[in-house]
Amino acid sequence: MSTFQLRTAVRGRGAALLAVLTALAAAAVSLVGLSPHARADLVAAAVEHDPVIIIPGMTGTTQYMEPMKTKFVSAGWRSDRVETWTDSKSMTGDLTVAGQEIGRKVDSVLARTGARKVVLVTWSASTLAARSYLKYVPGAQDKVSMYFSMAGPHHGTTSAAPWCQNLYLSCKQFAIGSPWLADLNSGTEVPGSPAVRYTTQRSTCDTNVDPSVTAELAGATNLQAPTCITHGAFPNDAGVFNQIKNIIVEHENRPTTTTTPTGTSTTSTSPTTTTTVPPTSPCKSVNGQWDTAGPFAVTSASNGRGTTVVRPVALGSLGCTAHPVVLWNNGAKSKLDRYMPLLNHLASHGFIVAAAEGNAGDRGPMLQGLDYLTTENSRAGSPLQGKVDLSKVGATGHSFGGGAAIDAGSDPRVDTIAPIYPLATTSGSLVRGPALFIAGQNDTIIVPIVVRTPYNQATQVPAIFAEQRGADHYGIPALHGTITSWMRFHLMGDEQARGLYFGTNCTYCTSTFWSVFERNAKAQAVPGP
Repeated sequence: MSTFQLRTAVRGRGAALLAVLTALAAAAVSLVGLSPHARADLVAAAVEHDPVIIIPGMTGTTQYMEPMKTKFVSAGWRSDRVETWTDSKSMTGDLTVAGQEIGRKVDSVLARTGARKVVLVTWSASTLAARSYLKYVPGAQDKVSMYFSMAGPHHGTTSAAPWCQNLYLSCKQFAIGSPWLADLNSGTEVPGSPAVRYTTQRSTCDTNVDPSVTAELAGATNLQAPTCITHGAFPNDAGVFNQIKNIIVEHENRPTTTTTPTGTSTTSTSPTTTTTVPPTSPCKSVNGQWDTAGPFAVTSASNGRGTTVVRPVALGSLGCTAHPVVLWNNGAKSKLDRYMPLLNHLASHGFIVAAAEGNAGDRGPMLQGLDYLTTENSRAGSPLQGKVDLSKVGATGHSFGGGAAIDAGSDPRVDTIAPIYPLATTSGSLVRGPALFIAGQNDTIIVPIVVRTPYNQATQVPAIFAEQRGADHYGIPALHGTITSWMRFHLMGDEQARGLYFGTNCTYCTSTFWSVFERNAKAQAVPGP
């Protein structure tokens, strides 16, 4: 095809694409005549992400970290901006020396890429070496934008057995009570913060870093892995990677404040941010994609008094001035880790989740969590201060905990409930707000007729009985979108969810996802879209 024919054939978007390709080709040719430093500056200006250095733990090789590198590249990072690396002794020697080697690697990456800062993604023993670098090497804090610690023994671990200490110096350094750790943790555990953003990840199924809370840092964003994974699973776990990726992207897109010549402050956003959400608008929605993770990066931590709070990292962002509350309670024989994927999902959509850590079948522990959030919302210096919307509270839970959610629904502070396969201990007639009662068609532990009982009792509120087709007692993973959309509609006024449940032609009314979808008279009277 001739040049004339090509130009004639290309129209609309095709013409625009041709123009872009032509411009890129011209730019590539023009780079040839530039100095190496000028070329590096132009290339760096086109790159969205800081370079990422991924470092394995004690005795680990870079091959351990290749799965995570692949995930970064698949998520849009340029392959030459993601490196796997370890020190000369594979983190078995002096971790202070390893930290110095990290410093030389950082300098090398910055020189090669022309970037100003790097992201450090570390695992196990290398988490300590990287912290040593940030604390002790001059200028280090100016070269790192974000630090991620996967399963780091920051306060020592019981797995640092005598044989390990005799074999490896690093093992001696991260033993519980070691002088080296005491020195590293003295002053601040997050040197350079907030300029350096610190994030830790842990799992209660990790027996190498024991107790799991040793992996947390005072002053950091401390996360639990979305699922209960072992120590060796961190570098290859999709949930762990997504937590890291989401925080990086959120950090890059955060508003920045500058000062004008007149001294007034203005707020601008990264060039990759194309829209500005007014602070008084509803929390950012996802256009009906309820099963997908929401736009918020998530963090979680126990208050040490029976409640784990799972929440957005950046409270008061993406259109949320304050965040509605969802109360959670566990099944009779299940630990909280079983349910973290659902709770993380809810938090990613803008909710603050107060999760009871025990297995009570009544509302007491759930309301204790609500009381805790109430206190923190008004406590000066709390990260939750002024960020909790206590006028919008929902409750959900599984099995025995679903019964507790029904019980919580009788509290005047609770606006709506969505119990999952619940074993009710109180009457549905006491519930004060809209209720979604979910049963499993093939559940032999809490059979559907048991769930139907509180639904039949809840004639005073809009109530729905939804029997999940083919589900046994543990079909919760398929319900993430359902619970999220119900809470988004009732606690955030998200109209994108209304049509699922309400109106003559409601989506769920005829969906094959449910074997039964029944609405009482009050629910049928709620207007549709």
